[in-house]
Parts: sequence; structure tokens; C-alpha cells
Amino acid sequence: MPSTRTQYLLTYCLIATTGVEYFYRFQEFAILLFVVSGYLVLTHKVAAMVRPLRIIAAFFVLELVQALYFNNFVFTSILSLMVKLFTIYFIVQICGIRLIKYYTDVIYVLALLALPVYLLTFIPSVENYLIENIANVFFKPIVALGKSLYETSPNIIIYTFNPYAKETIIRNSGPFWEPGAFAIFLNLALIFNLAQKKTLLNRQNALFILSLLTTFSTAGYATFFIILIGYVLTTQTIGRGIKVLYTALLLFGAVSAYDQFAFLGSKIQENISLATEDNTSRFGSAYLDIIDIAKSPLIGFGRRSENRFGRLGSTLDSSIHRNNGITFLAATYGVPAAVLYFIILFSFLRRYCRLVNYPSRFAVYAFLAVMSSGFSQGIFDRALLLSFLFLADRLQQLETATAHQQREAERSPQPELAGLENNGKV
Repeated sequence: MPSTRTQYLLTYCLIATTGVEYFYRFQEFAILLFVVSGYLVLTHKVAAMVRPLRIIAAFFVLELVQALYFNNFVFTSILSLMVKLFTIYFIVQICGIRLIKYYTDVIYVLALLALPVYLLTFIPSVENYLIENIANVFFKPIVALGKSLYETSPNIIIYTFNPYAKETIIRNSGPFWEPGAFAIFLNLALIFNLAQKKTLLNRQNALFILSLLTTFSTAGYATFFIILIGYVLTTQTIGRGIKVLYTALLLFGAVSAYDQFAFLGSKIQENISLATEDNTSRFGSAYLDIIDIAKSPLIGFGRRSENRFGRLGSTLDSSIHRNNGITFLAATYGVPAAVLYFIILFSFLRRYCRLVNYPSRFAVYAFLAVMSSGFSQGIFDRALLLSFLFLADRLQQLETATAHQQREAERSPQPELAGLENNGKV
């Protein structure tokens, strides 16, 4: 088995391909990670299980059906999907359930590194110096990027500078593509660490929450609120009366924040009002996705934008932009596949809670929190979230093996009885 240090590095690479600004756009980096992780599986004789391959097979078949149905078979598209899925498979086989702990530890370090850089950006001259003399000089893309609808932001790997900071409030992006994305990773780490440590009050959670607050992400705050409510209502260390009090205070605080802060209340109201007009809002994207879902509800349109938008899909027209992850998943893979995806995701969260002996009811709130994150960002087709599907299968295997061992222990006679049987007295 590869060393713990190697497993931490693989976990960071999984996070990097999911959303670290410096890495996640590069196919070359994804291919390199595929080769390295596959090599480690082969050379370290990692037990590669067959069952998770069903997930890869399901994606492959659906992608093939879509290619044939829309008469748009592109070998490199299917190849890139297989590379991503097998990379996730290799990393999960190497790290196992420890991947969750590695994830929270890596996010803790990333948040710790990003916070001082974020504080420096409040000094305009320092931020400009970091961008012009460090980010744009030493951290340019390694390879030339192809044309894209989205521009890259200046970054120094451990921190991405917010291109809109001078127009609005200064926000902490961490190493990810934008502050809202950083909020997603922080909330996921908070969910796992809270269930693992069984308390909200510890050093890691404190940093996650502090960093989350500096993102000023509307969806990030909403997701955090769901997590807090879930913790209060499910934890066994708080009495029923105190739970009611805490819940009332949280609701009051949420309503007050909604009214007082423009980036919460006004932004949400604006998104809702523009739902049928603006594809850049979460509600607008959902509205347009639902229209398209109705056209191909069973198999979706696939990952090739030409299938969905025609000739417009091969251009850089901003009208094809979508940022609602939930409806985008259904539009991409169809309603049945999206529903199955979310069922497996919930199963993963529930089994994880059982694994760490935390109330299974918390999985309901954790799932709602992840869905809240996905409502604001297209995350469900990215590497980290896809790894949860493989981890759900790993957890199911662990539960099955544990249940089998318990049954065997119950069937086997106690030592005292075994001795009596051998003497013919029982």
C-alpha cells in the first residue's frame, strides 16, 4: 500500500482536478494523475475491487447511448470521461474510506494557507504586486489553454485572486475558481469533520467556519445554516429544550441576515425575479435546464454541448452558460440517472454517519446541504463528488462484511459450550 504521505498527495490531486484554479482546467494534469494513480495500484498490489466498475460501466453505456442517439460520437470525449472515472476509482481503491479524513485535513491546510493571503488583498498595493509580479509571472498556465467560455483568474496555486474584488466586497476564493466554490469545499469538510469529531467546537471546524464567512457566498451561508440546524437537531449532547432554543436563535439570525445583508436577501430576490430572463442566475439556469430536460428526460443531452445547443454549442456564446448543478446534471444525464445519482449520494452520507457512530438522521441535513451547494454550482460531474459514489459502494461492502462477521460470531458456540460439546455432555 502506498505511504500515508502519498495518499494525502493523491487526495490533494483529486481536489485539484475538481476545482483548484491552477490545475482543474488542464487535461494534461488529469492524464498525469491517471497514469500515476494507476501505476501505484499496479506496483503496490492494491486490491482492486470489481464492484465499483459497475459505476464506470453505467457512465460508459449512457455516454455511448447519447453519442449514438444524437449522432455525435467523439472518441476523445468518451476517453476523457473514462480517464476521470478510472482515476477516481484508483484513488478510492488506494485510500479507501480514509479518503474522507485526508480530505478534511487537506482542506484545513488549504484554508490555513489562503487566509493570510486573503488578508493581504485588503491592501491594494500588495494585491496588485502579488498579481502582477508573482501570479502573472510564475504561475501562468503550464500549457496553452484552448478557447473557453470562462477566463482563468490570476492565482498562486494556494490562492486565487477575485477578479471582481474591486467592484464588490473582497471575498476569499482560497485556491478554487471562485469564493462560492471555496464555500462548497469548506462546507463538505465541515460535514465530515463534524460527524467524525461529534462536536462543532474544535480547531478545524473553527477555521472552516472563519474561512467560510470570508467567502461572502450566499449559497455557502445557506448551506452552512442547514448544517448548523442539522447538528443542533441531531446531536446527542444537547438537551431537547436547548435544541428548541438554539433552533429558534438560528432561524432568527438567518431571517435577520437575509434582511440586513445585500449579498443575501437582495441577491436571492434578484435571482428569483430574473428566473425566466437571465441564464447567469441559479434560478434562471434551472428554468432553462428544465425546459431542455422536458425535451430529453430519459437520457439527457450528454456532455457534448452541441447535442443540446446545436451550432451554438461550439461557440463561446454566453447564452449556453449554466450554473445550477442539480438541473444541469438531469439535463446532461437524464432524470433517471440523476435520481439514481442522488440516491447513491444520500446512501453514502448515511453510511458514513453510521460508520463514525453519528446519528443517521444527520445524513438528511448533510444531503440537503450538498444539494444546496449543487444548486449554486455545477459540481456533481466533478471528480470529488463522483468519488462519493465509489465511496458509497466501499461503505456498503464494509457494512456487509461487518454484518457477516457478526452473524458468524453469533453462530459459533461459546468456548465453554464448545468444551462441553467435545465431552459429549451437550
